Amino acid sequence: MKLGFLIALFLTGFPAAPALSAQAHDSKITFEVASVKLAGPFVPGPQNNMRGGPGTEDPGRFTAPHTSLAGLLMQAYDVAVDQISGPAWLNGLPSAGGATFYAVDATIPPNTTKERFRLMLQNLLAERFHLTLHHETQTRPGYELVLAPGGPKLKDWTPAPGERPYLSSLANLAAETMHTTFRGSTADFCLQLGGPINGALGTTGARPRVTDKTGLTGPYEFVLDYAFTPPSFLSPPGAQPAPPGAAGMPVASDPSGDARSFFAAFEKLGLKLVKVKDVPVDVLVIDNADKVPTEN
Repeated sequence: MKLGFLIALFLTGFPAAPALSAQAHDSKITFEVASVKLAGPFVPGPQNNMRGGPGTEDPGRFTAPHTSLAGLLMQAYDVAVDQISGPAWLNGLPSAGGATFYAVDATIPPNTTKERFRLMLQNLLAERFHLTLHHETQTRPGYELVLAPGGPKLKDWTPAPGERPYLSSLANLAAETMHTTFRGSTADFCLQLGGPINGALGTTGARPRVTDKTGLTGPYEFVLDYAFTPPSFLSPPGAQPAPPGAAGMPVASDPSGDARSFFAAFEKLGLKLVKVKDVPVDVLVIDNADKVPTEN
């Protein structure tokens, strides 16, 4: 049986610092019209994807029919999910007393830049969710993605107008293998690697950071095939659950076991992951956010 799945990140807290309003910038930079409300029941399909905005085929409208608040923060502040620290419900985790998702529909003024669009979305979140946050620099163990001897063996990819970077992972539980397809730049790829590295190493907690040191611009299209051990919640009925991993920061270990196959898969692409110790990471620490947004 094959099963595609998403490894959810359980967001952890960090030491407090003076709170900064998410509206510390110019609060007059707003959408022409914006609707934010609780989303209805989830129906699987591409209709849930965020669409529109500057640089896409629909620059005058932004829609997010079914997204978590963490998803909106990622879009508004141009960060990855592991750069957001706050309560679990931000990420739509069922363990947080019921998953919470939102529907956003906003009209964007003509000639809006990506930077100005992000400010509009930041202001919208501050207004409707009473969002306050502060930035905090953390150091995490991680990796650098570099070129392997012989150079890259990547296929060029030409995205359609408005098409964004794409990653899809399909697990074969019986064979304990993972098939990952990616389209985008190597820098985009690095943003997606923390979860797969944790999965390959069998670690939990915050995801290791990966920095692009290849010098490549792309975009490219490539496939990674490697061995992987399914997490305990995907084990066959009757199997003994694996002991929980250590809480906190995972150590960027040398390749071993199933991780050896994961790391070796990069070499087939002319790439290599090199372990490094302390990688500075800008983290958004959420000080306050309402679960239910104010009415439109």
